[in-house]
Amino acid sequence: MKINSTIRTGSCYTPAMKIEKWFDPFGRLTRYLPEELLHRFIRAGMTVTLGVFLVIRVREYPYFSFKALWLTESLLFVALMAAFHCRSLPRDRSRGVRQIVIPLMAGLLPFVLLLSPPAPRVIANRQLLSGIFWWMTAATALTVWGIWTLRHAFSITVEARHLVTGGPYRFVRHPVYLGEMLAATGVVLLRFSTLNAFLLLLFVVLQLMRSSWEEAKLTGNFPEYRSFAARAPWFWS
Repeated sequence: MKINSTIRTGSCYTPAMKIEKWFDPFGRLTRYLPEELLHRFIRAGMTVTLGVFLVIRVREYPYFSFKALWLTESLLFVALMAAFHCRSLPRDRSRGVRQIVIPLMAGLLPFVLLLSPPAPRVIANRQLLSGIFWWMTAATALTVWGIWTLRHAFSITVEARHLVTGGPYRFVRHPVYLGEMLAATGVVLLRFSTLNAFLLLLFVVLQLMRSSWEEAKLTGNFPEYRSFAARAPWFWS
């Protein structure tokens, strides 16, 4: 009797696992270009792109009523430019949908929150508005601190370059993700809607998934990560 099964050699091999293993656009490109050259292209492209955004942000200075938030958001572009320019080659690069597509989705999702207009009640309440802006400023400052501390080890996708345990990483395992989640919460408070509340929840879930996969990769490449994780808190032990 023929049995239609996805079990091969005693292990479960599902279509999703097959897609996960097949999805490796960077690996496919290495058939035509050296891997180091591809990393240089990515560094140069992202540095130039972020530089353009930084110029735009600098020109927007007169339109920002809350200058502290403008400053931290401008520094965020500076930190990202430095990170992409300085980061080293990965010790273990990203592969598959979980390590590439989902982190990219998580990185872009906060920008969708900006499509909704500010809530009229928030705009009318000056104290509440100021409190939200200070919240977003502090959260963005934490993100900037985390990215600047990473620099040579920075990556948007799930990769392992260097083990970083200094700066804000002394207090929390994922300060960049934490800062982004707190900043996104401030955006939702400012631009509240049912859709934005749902997107915030989705963003937090994706960030936690992303951090879990990142921890697994770091543990596999740096055995000392376990002792670091035991000292720095996160949403799980």
